Amino acid sequence: MNAAAKPSRRALITDIAWPDDSVERGVLEAAGFEVALAPSSDEDILAAAAEGVDAILTCFATVSERVIRSSPTLRVVARLGAGLDNIDTAVCADLGIQVTRVPDYCVDEVATHSLAMALALWRRLPQYDAALRSGAWGTDPRTLPVRRLSSARVAVLGRGRIGREVGRRWAALGVEVTDTPVDADIVSVHLPLTDDTRRSIDEKALSSMRPGGVLVNTGRGPVVDTDAVVAALDSGQLAGAALDVFDAEPLAADSPLRSRDDVVLTPHVAFYSQEALVELRRRAAESVVAHFAGEPVS
Repeated sequence: MNAAAKPSRRALITDIAWPDDSVERGVLEAAGFEVALAPSSDEDILAAAAEGVDAILTCFATVSERVIRSSPTLRVVARLGAGLDNIDTAVCADLGIQVTRVPDYCVDEVATHSLAMALALWRRLPQYDAALRSGAWGTDPRTLPVRRLSSARVAVLGRGRIGREVGRRWAALGVEVTDTPVDADIVSVHLPLTDDTRRSIDEKALSSMRPGGVLVNTGRGPVVDTDAVVAALDSGQLAGAALDVFDAEPLAADSPLRSRDDVVLTPHVAFYSQEALVELRRRAAESVVAHFAGEPVS
């Protein structure tokens, strides 16, 4: 008689932002998991795909109450990222489902991206680039004024792992680092998204900065009031804004931000490096395996 097939747990990967699921699948299958990748992030499809799974791994897809409750065997939801905005954590808590994340995989990358964006705006690099391409040479009204960095005051809002590293790097450049936008020349946003922080970078916050300041957001898009940013750019209160995250993603094709040379835009990629991506995927999958370590497979 043939030996019975080894039983396995089941894991659903809701979505990936990279070419394949080989890293996640390699970790999970080695631990005895049967792994499936959902064909889309549609809630109906995810709810059907999640039936009977023991674990869900998600990148950007919304893991709603309906998706969570579709599997009575669900024990862990792992976020392939640092934030938990797309997971109904309250329902998970009610059902005793563990939620994991990888909060420190991209500290170096986001800190580097944030400073690069801020320095590009401080030195008016987008305007210099546009001016040169249009035939200008040297300074002109689009590239002025540029002030000495050492005289700047930088507000780092949010002092988690990334915010602390950003603050450390700015301090190493010899500038004054604060935790309030009041009288700041550069504001670097690293706040989590909560009811209190949503659109907290608004007209009042921006108007408290020194005129001609720079705003950078590599945290959560809805923390910043985009309309207030555009108004501050138009008035000159802001000399530039750099955004890697937005209220709705991808950024709308008709967004007024796209046509401005006083704005630097990147498509939610501050987290990215080859090394960070592999680390993220491996550690998220390992968090699932660790949750079940030592438990018998049933």
